[in-house]
Order: sequence, then C-alpha cells, then structure tokens
Amino acid sequence: MHKGRVLPVRSPQLVLGVAACHVFALIVGIGAISRPALAGPPVPFSASGTILTIDAGDVRSAGQSGRFIVRDRQITGTLTGSIGGTAGVPFVITYDSNVPLATQTGRIHARLIAGVYEANMTMASNAGPTPVECETPDGATCIATGAGNFVPGLLLNGRMNFLSGAKGQGTVNGWLIPILDEQGHIVSIAASLLSLSGRWIP
Repeated sequence: MHKGRVLPVRSPQLVLGVAACHVFALIVGIGAISRPALAGPPVPFSASGTILTIDAGDVRSAGQSGRFIVRDRQITGTLTGSIGGTAGVPFVITYDSNVPLATQTGRIHARLIAGVYEANMTMASNAGPTPVECETPDGATCIATGAGNFVPGLLLNGRMNFLSGAKGQGTVNGWLIPILDEQGHIVSIAASLLSLSGRWIP
C-alpha cells in the first residue's frame, strides 16, 4: 500500500457554500463601486441680468378686440450669479402671450435657455413705475409716487421650473422700459433687469 499524506475530502455542500459566499461578496463589492452618489438637499440659487435684444416674433391681431397674439418671440441678454458666474452666460427666453396693445399687460408663457440650464416660466406683466428715476412728472413718461418720480414700464413676476441642468423651482421678477413704434408695438428695450431666485439641486 502506498503511504503518503492523506488529503481531506470536502463535501459537495461545503464547496457550493464557499462558492456562493464568494459570488455574494463579489456582487456586494460591485454594487458598492457602481452605486451613484446621492444628491444633496436643495440649496438657494440666484441670478440676474439685463435684456439686450427683442426680436419681432410672430405677432398677430386678435380680431377687433384690441389684443395681439404673440408667438415665439425671443428676448436675449446675459445672466450672472448662480447661472453664469461672474463672467456671465448668454440667455434666450422664447415666449408666447396674448395682450392688449394699449397696456402690453397679461400672462406670459416662456422657456429659458442659459448655458446648460433650461426652464419653463409662467409670468405676468403689469404696468407700473420702474426703479429708473425721472425729474418732472407728466403722467406718461414720468410718474409721481410716494417714493419719488419714476419712469413707467412693465413689471414682471412669476414662477420658473427647471427642465434640465438642475432640479428645482424659483421665482422670476423684473422690469423693463419698452420702446414702442407708432402703432404701439414693442420694438426694443431701453432698460431692464431680470432676477431669478429659488432653491435647486445643481
């Protein structure tokens, strides 16, 4: 009889159990490596800028109502702050509205694109005094208020909801002084300010 070292015999159940443990450990390790980082809580954001241009868009009369339907009209400018940093980033706002020609006030549905960010906007425009001061009130180009005399314009306020680039919501506030043609349509912007603020997960 051959004499030598006797090797232990492992049962099939033991071999399968050890193999299963190794497979489980491998799966857990892969899961830990591939698990995406959890997003943090929403944080405040704010950005502001001025409107530089406004195009003609598609403006049509709404019959004899004195109102005009505006489609795909674009305003452009530059934003700084949480969007754009200190250098600034160009923005485009494409909007639709249905407003009376006499006041240019009403609801505005718009979409903002600024760099990697895209957001829906719903705003209202109302006539009122802007922060731009003037000297002699005449009731038309210069309005007297309890705080002083100011140039009238359109005041904007509303909400925004990010579609891409970030997750979150915020408010839209601003004002602009429009330049009108002989028919009363806006052809350019003399001065403006647009402010965005809210909470997002960038």
